[in-house]
Amino acid sequence: MTLLDRLLVTEIGSSFGAALGLFTVLLVMNHLFYLARLIIGQGIAIQIALVLMAYKIPYFIAFSAPMGALLATVWGMGRLADHNELAALRVSGVSLLRIAAPLVLTGVVVAAGTLVFAEGVVSLSEDQYRVAMADVMARGPELHPIENVFFQAPIPQGNALYSAHRYEPRSRTLQAVTVVYMTPRQPLEVIEADHATYAQGTQWTFENGHMYVLSEGQMVSTKFDTLRVTVPRSPEDFTLAPKQPADMSIRELVGEIARYRRNGGDVRSFVGELNTKVATALSSVAFVLLAVPLSLRPHRSGPSMGFGMSILVLVGYYLIAIPAQLAADGHALSPVLAAWLPDVIVGAAGVILLMRAAR
Repeated sequence: MTLLDRLLVTEIGSSFGAALGLFTVLLVMNHLFYLARLIIGQGIAIQIALVLMAYKIPYFIAFSAPMGALLATVWGMGRLADHNELAALRVSGVSLLRIAAPLVLTGVVVAAGTLVFAEGVVSLSEDQYRVAMADVMARGPELHPIENVFFQAPIPQGNALYSAHRYEPRSRTLQAVTVVYMTPRQPLEVIEADHATYAQGTQWTFENGHMYVLSEGQMVSTKFDTLRVTVPRSPEDFTLAPKQPADMSIRELVGEIARYRRNGGDVRSFVGELNTKVATALSSVAFVLLAVPLSLRPHRSGPSMGFGMSILVLVGYYLIAIPAQLAADGHALSPVLAAWLPDVIVGAAGVILLMRAAR
């Protein structure tokens, strides 16, 4: 890395932390209003709201990274323009394209870091957030019973089928529950109970039921008042909404795409979300390309001016992204094209302005 590269990267890097923090704080403040409504409307404890906020912060950081790269470039390049350092570099024979090269590379590093951070920290924190939020909603006043519960799960000796007529989230109770243990070369075992109440972990207390063992055409029945049974589901598992493509990590999306293709399913939504995640991270490169020529004029280094310019760029970006996504949802546009269209347009605009400024 040359002295020029270190100068430019240091100038942008010194602003990146502040820019990233600014956008993250704005997103945090917006989410605080949502949590405040939960505290007032559903009476959740403040400490639970703080835990929910802590789980959400990594997502806000990852979401803000490309915007932080944009604002940091505007601030850094603007300061160099105000101090006539850019003019001095160009007079000394350094081309604008040479000046922009390490900044674009910095945008690539930000994009790569965002993807790694999202796949690791953000993926884990978002899963914890979903579970914690499901627990909050499970105690909400408007939660409705879940009808016709049925699932299959492996056990050490084979498989087991679990079914219930209804799950009552307020009392954490399964009504009219049946468990069928299917073990190769072993008698068939069936447990039926009027209801089962959640105890802890994977333990449920079955009440007022019968246990049946069927072997060689004979059936042995045993009545019980209470019986502890292992059920590989917690109350949160029943109330937790299925993961949508937008909630999945890239690793999970790739797995779902492979699974759906094997089964002949429609992978359109998963492919679109996969490309959207990658394109959103790489938008930092497009933002840097556009920010460099926009910051060349002096007197644009002020925080308010730079922030205002960045907001305009972001508004333009999402004015492209949102209609493109709606068109993809309506099957009027390829989901891959919809994901990359904002990056292509913003990046192309940056390249055109950069080439014009370099003349």
